[in-house]
Parts: sequence; structure tokens; C-alpha cells
Amino acid sequence: MAETAASRHTWFRKALVVPTEHGAWSWLLVPFLVGALVGSLAGQRAPFSGLALIFTLVGGLSAYMSRQPATALARIRRGRGRKADESLALGWTLGFGLVAALCLLGLLALGRTALAALIAPFALVLVMYLLASRSGRAAMRALSMELTGAIGLALMAPAAYIATTDTFDAIAWKLWVLLALQNLLGVLYVRVRLADTHKRPAERRLMLGGHAAALLIVAAGAALAWWSWLMVVPFAGFLLRAGWTYTAPRAVLNVKRFGFTEVGVEITGGLLIVAGFLVSLGL
Repeated sequence: MAETAASRHTWFRKALVVPTEHGAWSWLLVPFLVGALVGSLAGQRAPFSGLALIFTLVGGLSAYMSRQPATALARIRRGRGRKADESLALGWTLGFGLVAALCLLGLLALGRTALAALIAPFALVLVMYLLASRSGRAAMRALSMELTGAIGLALMAPAAYIATTDTFDAIAWKLWVLLALQNLLGVLYVRVRLADTHKRPAERRLMLGGHAAALLIVAAGAALAWWSWLMVVPFAGFLLRAGWTYTAPRAVLNVKRFGFTEVGVEITGGLLIVAGFLVSLGL
């Protein structure tokens, strides 16, 4: 048993492989779920849509996971990490990259060429993380980087929609905007709650202002008939929650429960966005 654990340690180290951001998994998976549901319920399902969705999910997860070992590798080569971990970080980076590339080839073979348009934004986010890694962990965990990552992860919404429908239209862009806004608000809210927990200064005005701005953007889109007024509901709820958090420090008493609650909030917001698209399309 000890030998097995030691062998496992030689090829897997959590710090080198698993992303550490709070809520990042839901900021990737919820957009994927929303895009898949909107494509399936409101669009015309293209041939092999199920297989295309599998390729999209596995490829997106692999591309996202590659960032952790890639940034670790960049730090190691600049003398900021353990030299002994270099080959391990390189192996995981190449492995995740290979899986992502194979999934992309599979999608192209299925005719989902429109997905190629999303490669550049995904790659840009990864490059920004690699550049931030040159400045150390603090730069990678800066608010600007977390917001950038949240926007990048929201690309899973149009990706899943395109995989399902083989269509790159206005709905794909609207999905990205709405899920990016939801992800951004999640970042701002979680950072304040964690700052309160650790008794650090919190960016309360930015959080509240960001929530108010997001609600105005969504309301303006509804007024312009870009989407249903139902889209306003989750963002109004987010603003109310931000207002509650703004009034006083709100320390997290149970981190695990807080995490599951945030996942539930993200899923609820995503399902309301799906319902909004169905209403706007008369379904």
C-alpha cells in the first residue's frame, strides 16, 4: 500500500494538476450545461450532437486543466518552483494539451468547424495566465486574472451550443455575454465572502457596483429585445445578495457548505437563463 502511494506521488501532485480557484468548476460546467440545454431545446440538433458534446466537455476540461501544470512549469523554469517537478509539470501539460487537441480534431471531423472561432479566446486566457505566472502566485490570484478566467470559462456556453446545433449565430454570443456576467458576479461575491472570513479588506463597492452594472446590462438587453425579461430575474437576485453582503462582514462559517450553495446558485441562475431563451423563442 505504501509503495502504491509513493508510486502515485511520483506522477500525480495535486498542486501541479488541480486548479485551486474557488468556484471555477461551476463557472465552466454551468455554462456548458446552459449551452447544451439551449441548443437541444431551442435549436435544431445537428447529427452526432451527443458525441460532439462529449468532445466539447472533455476538450474544454482538458484545456482548462492544462493551465495549472503549464503555469507551474513556467514558474519552475524561472527558478520559482521545485526543479524536481519540472518533468512532471511538462508531462501533465503535454497530456492535457494532447487530449484537448484530439477532441478538437474530433469536433472538426464531425463538421463543427465554427468552434474554431473560440480557440483564440481560450488561448488568450491561457497566455495571460502564463504571463502572470512570471510575476508569481500573487499576480495569478489577482482580481483581474480571476475575472479574465471567468470570462474565458463562460466560452463553454457557446461551445456547447455550437456542438449541439452546428450553428454559430447571435444566440451563441448572447450565451457568452450572459454566462460571462454570471461568472464575473460569482468571482466578485466569493472574493468578498472569503475576505470577510479571513478578516482581510474586501472590495465591497466594486462588488456592489459590478452587480448593479450587470443588472443594468441585462435589463437593457431585454428592453432591446435581445432576450426575455426573465433573464433579469437571476441578476436581480444576485444584486439583492450583494446588497446583503455589502452592509456588513459576512464570514463563511462552513466552507464546504458555502461551496455547494454557490454551485446551487450558479445552476439556478443558469436554468433561469435557459428558460429565458425558451420564452424569447416562443417555446
